[in-house]
This record gives sequence, C-alpha cells and structure tokens, in this order.
Amino acid sequence: MTTKSNKTVAFTDKFIKSLKPADKRVQYTDLTCPGLKVRVSPSGHKSFALMIRDNTGQYKTHTIGTYPEVSLKLARKITQQTKFDLKIRGLSKPTAPAVVKVEKITLRELLDEVQPIFAKKKKSWRPRGGEKSSAYTKNTIARVFKPLLDKPVETISAEDFGVVANTYKPVRPLKGKTTANGQVSRALSYLSPVLDWAAHRGSKYQKFGAGRENRLSVADLSRVNDPAIDDPTIKGKRERVLSVEEIAAIFPLLRYPAPQQIRRRNMLPKNDYGPAAMRFLLLTLARREEVAAARWKDIDFVNGVWTKHDVKDTTGNDRSQRLPLSKAALDLLKQLPGCSTGTDDDYVFPNRDGGMLGNWNRIAEHIQKGSGTSDWTRHDLRRTGATLLEELQVAVQTIEAILDHTNRFANADVSGSAGHYMVATRILNNAEDPKVIALNKLSNALDHIVESKCSANPA
Repeated sequence: MTTKSNKTVAFTDKFIKSLKPADKRVQYTDLTCPGLKVRVSPSGHKSFALMIRDNTGQYKTHTIGTYPEVSLKLARKITQQTKFDLKIRGLSKPTAPAVVKVEKITLRELLDEVQPIFAKKKKSWRPRGGEKSSAYTKNTIARVFKPLLDKPVETISAEDFGVVANTYKPVRPLKGKTTANGQVSRALSYLSPVLDWAAHRGSKYQKFGAGRENRLSVADLSRVNDPAIDDPTIKGKRERVLSVEEIAAIFPLLRYPAPQQIRRRNMLPKNDYGPAAMRFLLLTLARREEVAAARWKDIDFVNGVWTKHDVKDTTGNDRSQRLPLSKAALDLLKQLPGCSTGTDDDYVFPNRDGGMLGNWNRIAEHIQKGSGTSDWTRHDLRRTGATLLEELQVAVQTIEAILDHTNRFANADVSGSAGHYMVATRILNNAEDPKVIALNKLSNALDHIVESKCSANPA
C-alpha cells in the first residue's frame, strides 16, 4: 500500500476530520501554512507537528498537539509563532505557549507534579503529615477519580470526568448520607484549577510563566455537571447547635488522656490527643486546622496568648491572629505532657507519631458513640460556643473578634493602616481584654451546664 506522506493540501477542519487511518502513519503538509503537518496514526490518532529549519540551518520537528483538542486555527498560530522564535529571534526553542507538547503523563503524575507548586500559596495543598504525605485536596481528587488516575491525562475527556463524578460511590459512606455529592463537588473544584494550570487556561494561567512549563491539552471541567447543585441534602448554610443535654454528655469526655468510653482501637490513651483538641477547639472557638497546626512556640504563657498562623480570610490569603486565652484553655495546655517536655516545634495536639493530628471525623465518631450523641461536626462545636456567647450577652464585635471572621477594623471607620500598628496581643497584663472575659464566661457556662445535669441526674 502506498503511503500518502508529504502530500500538500490546504487544511480545513472538514478535510482533517475526513482522514482515515492506514496500516502505517500518514502525513500531510498544509498548503496555507508551510511546515505545518497533520499526522494520522494506524490507531486513528491525529496530531499536528511543525517541520522547520532553525537559524543554524538544522532541520527540526516540533510536536504541537492532538487534534481536535488543538484546533487547526491554534496549530497555525503556534506554527507562525515558532517560526518567528526560531528563525527571526534566533531562540533555541519556542516560547510558551508556542508548543503544546503531547506527553504520556497520567492524572496521578500530574497531581504529584502540581502539589508542591500549589502548596506555596494554597494551604489545602500542603502535606498533612510530613513531606512524604499527601495533601487533603490531592487525596480527595484521587479518591473520587480513582478509575482515571493512571490514564494519560490528555486522553481523558470532559465526558470521562463527568461519568466518574456522577456515578461515584464512597467506600465508607457517612451515616445518614445517601450520596457523596458534596465530596464529588469538592473534588471537581480542586481538580479544575489543576487542569487549567496544565492547559494555560483562564485569566489566571494564560499569562507566560503562570501555567505548566509544557502545556497539556486537557479537558475543561466547566462542562462537567456538579451533582451537588441539584442535591437537596446539601445546604449552603448549616445551623446545627448542640443542646444542653448534648453539651453535658460530650464536654466531660473532652480531656487528656482520652477516657475509656471513647478509647480508639489500637490507640493508647496517652497517645490520643483528639478529645483534648476538641475541648481546646470549643474553649477557643478556633478552626480545626488552626488547632491541628498549633505548636508550643505559638503559645505565650506569660501573656496568655496563642498566635495562630496561616489563618484563612475571605480572600483566600493567609494572615495571623493573636488570640488571648481563657484560664480554662491555659490550664488544659499546662496539663499536656508537651508543655514541659516538648520542643518549640512540637505540635500541641500531635498524632500518635508526633505529626499533625488528623482523622477528625473518626475522633468525632468515637466521642458521639461514647456520649450517646449524633449528627454533629467539629464546626458545630464552634457554632455552639459562639451561640452561647451571644446568649451570655457578649457583644457581637467581641464574638467576631474571637472567631476572626473579619478584619476587626473594617467597620470602625479608621484607616487601613490601623491593623499594621494596633497588633492584637497583650502588653499590659492587668488590662481587661473583652475576648478573655468572654472566653472565661464561655468556659464557666460549659462547666455550669455539666454540673447542673450531674446534680439533676445523680449517679
């Protein structure tokens, strides 16, 4: 059979679509844009390439990309840019995005590649338990899109992602949940910027140097249905607040070492800091990731202040917060072994290997089982504490300052430089800080709830 190589024809989309595979690879040259080739492999795969002599006279081939992921219009544009870079500018290689390099990189390999890059600015992409561990975002993507992980990412279509996303079933479904649509929604939101980065797509990654060094022709997840949108069980706002009975049952169990009622399998009580971490979370109204990241060097026992680093804000940027602690929170910290034996860099609430505490869902499950409660999350504890402060007539501004939802100067009609000069720490130890007063009220209220229930139901 004669091979139709080096045949010159004016390329059109209709022509390229009509090309059929043969027993060996065939190649055509574009009459409209000399040097641009379209290749058809025996499998039917169609791709663009450019054959050109550089400014030294050497004949070189530059792979452009797969059709139709790379359009004819874009292939011609890339060809012209590459000619300009090599022949006019005298560069040794084209500038990005002049070449869309086809690689056999799998989705798993792409996630491994992007993790350290995204981790520089996105906290959720940082390893949770040391350098060899994976980030929460990466784990979520890998869990939902497991069937696609070892496939070349450029061969995975938006339809493939859509099928997997909308048929995903969790390995360990949560109690009371009939779907995993929330997890799928998060996986889609985490993966979408990864693919945009790889494809130099969107306003954020289309600038030179912002995306992956070698651009990939990958799917656009904006075309994939998010199953959480039409899921009536997923609400934008959760309003769960624990009752007095639930607080009375849960609060006594939140201590170190972990009590027998909530002992975890294969975990010695002296190594289980989970319940104490939950108590500290409730006493400070901190976020889970803030408690998990706390190190002993962040605790100033002299002034009773906890410096929280990498606090989230509404813009996604990191900042810090200095939170004065209540007497109950300080007493809890002083009871932990690390207070006297730990180093500055040790975690306050470590896992059994000394790393960052994880498995918060499992910790909550054991506390729920031991207390006879259910259907609450660690964030519900934070919401419950804030609700108690409101009932205790604590000013909303003080509650907001403790929760650190917003800039405390935002509504104070002051200049933007105020936050740079008025740092939230304690200089005068005898000055009454409204946050400390409020948090002391909170701990007293929690103790009162437990004592009242114990008195009403003596053993």
